[in-house]
Amino acid sequence: MEKAKDSFQFSRKDLKRDAKTNLKHHYMMYVVACLFSLIIQAEFLTSDNLISVRRQVVSDAIEASYELTGADDVKKIERAYKDFDNDADSLYSGVKQFLYNKTLENDEANKVLGRTRGTLNQIINYVTEDTIISNLYSIVIQFMAFGNVGKLLLIILLAVLATFAWLFVRNVYIAVNRRIFLEGRTYKRIPFSRYLFFIRMKRWIRASFTMAVRTVIELLGMSTIVGFPVVHFGFFLMPYIIAENPDIKPFEAAKLSWLMMRGNKWNLFKMSMSFMGWYILGSFTFGLSNIFFSNPYMICCYSEYYAKIRAHAKEKGIPGTEKLNDEYLFLRADSNKLADTYADVLEELSKPQNSLETLEGRHEKFFAKNFGVILWNSKEEIEYENREARRMKMLAYEKEAKGLVYPSRLSPIPEQRKIKALDNIHYMRHYSLSSLAMLFFIFSTFGWTWELFYYFLMKGQLINRGFNHGPWLPIYGFGGLIVLMGLHRVRSKPVVFFFATIISCGAVEYFTGWLLEVLFDKKWWDYSGYFLNLNGRICAEGLFVFGVCGLAFIYVLAPLLDNLIRKINRRVLLPLAVTLMLVMAADFVYSNIVPNTGYGITGNFDNEDQVTVESVAEN
Repeated sequence: MEKAKDSFQFSRKDLKRDAKTNLKHHYMMYVVACLFSLIIQAEFLTSDNLISVRRQVVSDAIEASYELTGADDVKKIERAYKDFDNDADSLYSGVKQFLYNKTLENDEANKVLGRTRGTLNQIINYVTEDTIISNLYSIVIQFMAFGNVGKLLLIILLAVLATFAWLFVRNVYIAVNRRIFLEGRTYKRIPFSRYLFFIRMKRWIRASFTMAVRTVIELLGMSTIVGFPVVHFGFFLMPYIIAENPDIKPFEAAKLSWLMMRGNKWNLFKMSMSFMGWYILGSFTFGLSNIFFSNPYMICCYSEYYAKIRAHAKEKGIPGTEKLNDEYLFLRADSNKLADTYADVLEELSKPQNSLETLEGRHEKFFAKNFGVILWNSKEEIEYENREARRMKMLAYEKEAKGLVYPSRLSPIPEQRKIKALDNIHYMRHYSLSSLAMLFFIFSTFGWTWELFYYFLMKGQLINRGFNHGPWLPIYGFGGLIVLMGLHRVRSKPVVFFFATIISCGAVEYFTGWLLEVLFDKKWWDYSGYFLNLNGRICAEGLFVFGVCGLAFIYVLAPLLDNLIRKINRRVLLPLAVTLMLVMAADFVYSNIVPNTGYGITGNFDNEDQVTVESVAEN
């Protein structure tokens, strides 16, 4: 690591003290932000690996053999070793021998595509270590070998989707996360709209390509063992730079990060090594200490580091630092400036509050107040919603005027360039019955699509997951409606809403799993072996995912989807909603007679030639 004259000195003890103060003020917000990053596999992957522990070595072998060789080879393994008198050790040895032979066959068939030596091999292996990419690679090889053109085309399509997710979601979310932590350093509150920061600034694509450039540079820096840490820490500041100024171009951000880190890489390396104890502790706590403390704590520390090195770089006049121009991201504006900027806010808020008098009947008011539900969006209701949305926006501006939240009006990015509809999303709204029906269908279809995509990447097969036969998983829809309606009264309190979502969705998933097992003597999911699971029907990992996704749905996705649904003509919307509900109801009735079962769907398979992971473990 290099040392230069322009390196700056800082007290790591003071930096970590300030980081802990920041973490204390925004603890739940930061935990959720990092947990979402873990869910989409953007960062902190070791935390996920530590939680998702399988229960049996043999189960690992069977699952690994399936992922590496395909369903047909798994059947061969099971047939070859099912007569070993249920001897798990013999079965495991047989699986290992089969995989070893399979590896030799693959090596013989791919001499030209060697993957064990050379610099280029290091880069390729680094890329393919990613769970999704590695499975895409193995699946494509399988399909090419079997000559299944249809599936090959489908995997290409899914590969494109996976690339899109990596480029425009996973990668750029790192910069979104940094923006959240930087605002938390200076301000007491962080609005959920910050998750859409780059979209609102119309710079999501640029931020995505900037982060992609960073990834490519790091891959190229892997040519030597010493080169990678130098490159990694040299371009470490790129997410922070674009989080401050989304207008900066990708290579400008890269150059600026490199210049700012000149002579400072060694100090940052030593600071990163000081977190080693937290990583070790995580291995003894099943990753819980990482999720609930060390992950957000480390980002707080790095955010403090960026603030300090930014100030040092601007003081030294390093070229390009003039583009780090978001002054109020690091320093609160004085009260006079805020009063002048938000002079219209207090005037707007002094007007009389809106009421539910536009709704007819006591029952309508009751459901609107307690569950956020109305019969339909009448003209009066729409006017009421628009006034409430305006008022919520003014309340958000009031927090900015008081210096509690980052003052968006003082941002160096012109207001006319921003997407105003995403400034403060009106989530305390009323949903009509037709809108709820459509959201139920959308949530159910999304859940089915997600599991289809996930299991295809992980298992290499198209698996129609769920109890029903149609392209929907109603449990996702019911979960969405529960958090929309049942938790309406706590929607204004994100922390309370987060834990209420975990409890309510966990109760729904547990009861549904229990009921299906009682009625059909089959399991459609099993979390046995996951950390803190309850009878295999729910687990801590899944519940936290419910909580984070519930926040995303309620505060961002559901309001945006409702805005689109409201644009549909009522004469089209009502018949469409009724038709979809009738089709799903018919599928539900049919599935009660002939439930959807089979490999990858239920725990008991109709094909006696197949042996489940659960049955192997039990034997």
